[in-house]
Amino acid sequence: MGNTGGKERENQLAEKGLTHRQDETTQLEENKTEAGFIPGHHEAEICYGGEADLHKHYTGCKKNPGHINFIPVNDFNLDHLPSRYRDVIMLEVIKALSALTVLIKVKYTSLERPKSVPCFSGQYPFYNTRGSDVLRTGTGRVSRVVKYTESDNKGTCPCGKCQHSDTPSKVWGEVWVWTATHVVFDESEARQTRCVVGFDDNKSPGVSLDGWGVREADIEGDRCRFTCVSCDLELLDELDKMYQHFDGLCRKVRDKYWRFGYVDKLTVIVSHPHGCPKQVSVGQWTHVHKREVWSKYTYTTCTCPGSSGAFVYMTGYDEWLRTRPHSGSNSVENYSGEGFY
Repeated sequence: MGNTGGKERENQLAEKGLTHRQDETTQLEENKTEAGFIPGHHEAEICYGGEADLHKHYTGCKKNPGHINFIPVNDFNLDHLPSRYRDVIMLEVIKALSALTVLIKVKYTSLERPKSVPCFSGQYPFYNTRGSDVLRTGTGRVSRVVKYTESDNKGTCPCGKCQHSDTPSKVWGEVWVWTATHVVFDESEARQTRCVVGFDDNKSPGVSLDGWGVREADIEGDRCRFTCVSCDLELLDELDKMYQHFDGLCRKVRDKYWRFGYVDKLTVIVSHPHGCPKQVSVGQWTHVHKREVWSKYTYTTCTCPGSSGAFVYMTGYDEWLRTRPHSGSNSVENYSGEGFY
């Protein structure tokens, strides 16, 4: 039944001329930028047939057939880390990062997307689907929780549940999420976005948060921080505590492993490849590419479509200084968006 619905969806999009995947099949231009970086292809997952496409994309993946270098988050343990890092604190920081990692589902493409930008080869992602409701998925990471009470004069909760309620909650909060700008471009897209927290396996579907607005977005740096809203106070408190825990763990890891940061170059990514349950991948960063006060990294850590926007965690550095979302892949390796150098 799901396949039939997906086929009908593709037929509807074909009538609108939206199934031509130019933004997915653009040939890579192997021309390095001044920083020595090769622009490549985005890694958001696009689903012309809706969510029914996701499993099909996972099983038919050409980039990482079988996904043998991705570890389900519930199976991840110290044996998956290099010997120097087989330490409880490293396992804790990766588990905390996982708890803050969210699946992003975007059901609208902004009319304001540009035709091209320097950080991508060829056409800017999803330029051809502007104005459509074609689904795409990516990954994000919770970066802050802000709670409001009645005394803050922020009105009632704007989440979907409260908007359709006669008694909307007067106590609610915002969840700030980092991702890539090509995943969530502007407010028109944020309002049609859902973030799923806790999608760790197929038995744990997670909890959805409603997208609301964009706090900052850098097109060339490909990093965006947008907000979700919720009146689920228990979830807000849990995410807030986990972020504080993660921040503290990052500092402990920095203090213990900073001297090895440029030696081992350990790089860990937790993402939702193909919109499926959370996976952990481990590798090394290979190069840093500078642009004024900004820099991006390339790395061997495995990613797939759907990994766009995932936090690229490198040991030995403060969390805030290394906030870079996964951005894409060229013919050589994977690469991040920009952060402060």
